[in-house]
Amino acid sequence: MIDMPQGWVPNDNASVDPHLECDLKEITEHPPTQEEYMPLIVEKLKECYDPEISVDIYNLGLIYDVKVTEDGYVHVLMSLTSAFCPAADIIPQDVKMKVESIPNLKCKVKITMQPQWGREMINPEVRDLMGL
Repeated sequence: MIDMPQGWVPNDNASVDPHLECDLKEITEHPPTQEEYMPLIVEKLKECYDPEISVDIYNLGLIYDVKVTEDGYVHVLMSLTSAFCPAADIIPQDVKMKVESIPNLKCKVKITMQPQWGREMINPEVRDLMGL
């Protein structure tokens, strides 16, 4: 779980433009490298938590796309539960740090708010456990 800085308070202003839209179309993944590293990457993404919900961002459905290039760059496209997310800076840093803990990989994270995240994106098993 992410330790929140002392004095951390919820954000009343949008942390991210709610209309922000981007993708990874310009990234060319390398299938053999992608296949080799994806299980490890997924494992690391499951170690990153949304501090307000206490569920990992992978099972929350916040990871929209992951591409791994031949030169070992991992490009993660993710969203946040809300444009007002007070951890908008912390979560992408955590993703980068966790992915880069895998030897030979570097990570770049992009945030998109389109399509907007919704509860239907949560892993169904986790959604059932949450009572949603």
